[in-house]
Amino acid sequence: MKAIRLYGPHDLRLEEVPLPQITTQQVRIRIEACGICPSDLRWYAGTRPTPEMVNLPRILGHEWVGEIVEVGSEVTEYQVGDRVAAYGQVVCGMCQNCQRGIFNFCLHRQWAIEGGFSEYGRASALGLLRIPDSVSYEEAAFTEPLSCCINGTWRSNIRLGDDVVVVGAGPIGLLHVQLARLQGARVIATDLIAERLEMATKVGAHEVVDAGRTDAVEQVRELTGRRGADAVIVATGAEAAMKQGLQMVALQGNVNLFAGSYPPPQLSLDPNLIHYQELTLTGSHHFTPFTFQRALKLLEHGLVQVKPLITHRLPLEQTQEGFDIVAGQRGLKVVIFPQQ
Repeated sequence: MKAIRLYGPHDLRLEEVPLPQITTQQVRIRIEACGICPSDLRWYAGTRPTPEMVNLPRILGHEWVGEIVEVGSEVTEYQVGDRVAAYGQVVCGMCQNCQRGIFNFCLHRQWAIEGGFSEYGRASALGLLRIPDSVSYEEAAFTEPLSCCINGTWRSNIRLGDDVVVVGAGPIGLLHVQLARLQGARVIATDLIAERLEMATKVGAHEVVDAGRTDAVEQVRELTGRRGADAVIVATGAEAAMKQGLQMVALQGNVNLFAGSYPPPQLSLDPNLIHYQELTLTGSHHFTPFTFQRALKLLEHGLVQVKPLITHRLPLEQTQEGFDIVAGQRGLKVVIFPQQ
């Protein structure tokens, strides 16, 4: 099969590689769509060195969906022809963390997929969901990032009628805008790019703030009657955005540093800000099987719009171009279609 493999920073190569072999409890999937994730971009840019970086070359991509073309001999709940989205991981359900309900930190979780920017992949039958007929492959490719955002929404403790600020209106921020609105919040989006703010308005933001043209903190305070926001979700890893988030929040408000930051900055803050205003500073990481299921349900019923977020649809051969588009913050979501 054809696959894109990473050899080093900014070095992606289209190659012929063997088809992924499956065990008795796995399925082989023809990959129909795969989104480029910020974590993929960190691998590509070399900004997040990890132990796995020594195991290059490797196929990137985890926001992928497709059609089952082969099932293992012990797989009974799925069959050839099923359209599926794969969790990416299988959790044990019995470790200390799973028993506490934090399945995204399962101590024995197993990475259960292989594939991505390639024509075929494999996945454990324990970590699959059927894609509803009403959901296209390109929409279903948002299941994983949307499930992470649902986890972030719940961690942000958003209540009916809250003022919520989403800092950063990239693809992830735009998902957060829609989820906050579904929670019954009045939503304000901030960004430096005018086109992203226009999209934020289209998908549900009540107000937008151009952080490149105005003092975003002061503007948010004006929009909230000088009180500040009940919750701030920082959907970008920029240090300046994190500092702004802490300045935008109201008394007893919640600031969620949703995005990873690489290379990690050393964020300095006045602890009295947290102490005297009784602020909650939190984060959210990854997803759980439950948020994955909820994400696909939201897509099925049209409660979250994802098609407007796709600005580039590219064949496998143009994957490196897609990565460069994301790195240059040109457009919004880039989706690769390996079968084109």
